[in-house]
Amino acid sequence: MESERFLMNYIRHLREKLSELDYLTLVIVLALTIIGLFSIYSASSAGETARWSLQFVIQLIALFLGLGFFVLIYITPKQFLLSNAWFFYIAGVLLLLIPFFTSGTIAETNRWIDLKIVRVQPSEFMKFFLILILARYFSTTKNSTDTFRYVFKPLILTLLPFILVFIQPDLGTSLVYLAVFIGMLYASGYRVYYIFLLIAPMITVVAAFNLTAFTIWGILLGLIIFFNQTNIFASVGIFIGNIVAGLITPLIWNHLKPYQQIRILTMFNAELDPLGAGYQVLQSQIAIGSGGLRGKGFMAGTQTHLRFLPEQHTDFIFSVIAEELGFIMVVILFILFFTLFTRWFRMAYQTRDKFGAMLIVGATVVLLFHFFINIGMTVGLLPVTGKPLPFLSYGGSFLVTCYGLVGMILNGNSEQIPRVLTYR
Repeated sequence: MESERFLMNYIRHLREKLSELDYLTLVIVLALTIIGLFSIYSASSAGETARWSLQFVIQLIALFLGLGFFVLIYITPKQFLLSNAWFFYIAGVLLLLIPFFTSGTIAETNRWIDLKIVRVQPSEFMKFFLILILARYFSTTKNSTDTFRYVFKPLILTLLPFILVFIQPDLGTSLVYLAVFIGMLYASGYRVYYIFLLIAPMITVVAAFNLTAFTIWGILLGLIIFFNQTNIFASVGIFIGNIVAGLITPLIWNHLKPYQQIRILTMFNAELDPLGAGYQVLQSQIAIGSGGLRGKGFMAGTQTHLRFLPEQHTDFIFSVIAEELGFIMVVILFILFFTLFTRWFRMAYQTRDKFGAMLIVGATVVLLFHFFINIGMTVGLLPVTGKPLPFLSYGGSFLVTCYGLVGMILNGNSEQIPRVLTYR
C-alpha cells in the first residue's frame, strides 16, 4: 500500500514537472546543439573523415547523456537539493583533491580522475555543487547585506575550490567560480559598491601597467570610496591597499623572464608573436573575417579544412561557423543566446522562492561566462583561456554539464518551494 502511494505521488510529481517545463528553452538549446553537431562534423572530418568522424559520434552520444542528466536534475525536488547542499559541496571538494594524489599527471595537469574506461574532470561537477551551497546560503542567511559577515562565508566557500582548481592548473574554470560568486552575490541584494570593492584590486593591477591609466584609476577610485564609505579609516585602508597593489605590480613584472612577459603580452596583442602564442587568435580572426555575409558553405571553409585553425572543433568552433555559414548565422546564434539569457534572468526575477532564483542565476552565469569568454577570445578581445562555447563546442563532459545547468535553471523556476526557505 505504501509503495503504491509512493508511486502515485511520484507520477503526480512528474506530471507537474512536465506541465511546468519551459519548452522554448529546450527547443533553443537543441537547435544550438544541432548547429554545433554539424559544425563539429565539418571541422573534425577535414582531410581524415574516417578518423575524425569519431568526434561527431562522441558528441552525439554526449547529447543523449546530456538529455538524461537534464531530466535527472530537473525532476529532483528542490527540497532535496537544499537539504543536501553541504553534502554535495564537501563531496565536490574531496573530488578536487583526488587528482593531486593519483599517480602521474595528464597533459602536465592534475585536472582529471582516470577511471581507465573514462576520465572524469571533477571541476565540472564543482560548478553544480558551488551553485547549490551558495544558493542555500543566500536564501537562508539571517545576516544583513550591509555587513561584511554577509559576504565572508560565501567568499570562503568560493575561494576553497577556486584555489584547488587554480593550482591544477586551470585558470579558466577557477574564474568561472569567481563569476558565479559575484553574480549570485549581486542577485542576493548585496550593495554594488561592496562588490566593486571586491573587483577593484584586479582593475588596479591591470591599470598599473600604464602610468596615465593608473593615475586616472587612482583618482576615480578615491572619489568613489570617498562618496560611498562612511568610515574614514576603512576608506583610507581600502585606497592605500589598492595603490600598494598597483605599485608592486611593475616590480613583479620586471622580475619575469622575457619569454614569460611576451606570453602575457601576446594574450592582449596576438600580433606580437604571430607564429607562436598569437597564432591561434590571428587564424581565428582570418577565418571569421573571410566568411563574409553568407559564408563559404558547409564543409567549404579553407581555414578549417586546410588545418590553419587550431582547436577548431573545440575552443574555436565559433570561427568555423562564421567562416562556413557567415555573418547571418552568427547573428542567428547571438539572437538565440540572447533569448536564452534574458529569459532565464527574467525567470530568476519572477520565481517565488529565493533558493530557486539563486539556482537560476548561478547556472545562467556559468553559461553566460563561457559564452562571453569564448566569443571574446576568438575575435581577439580577450586572452585565450580554453573555455568552450556552450552547446556548440566539442566535448562530451562539457555538453553534459551544459544540459545539467539547463535542468537546474528550469528546476529553479518550478513552483515547488522548499519548506524551510525565507520568502521574498
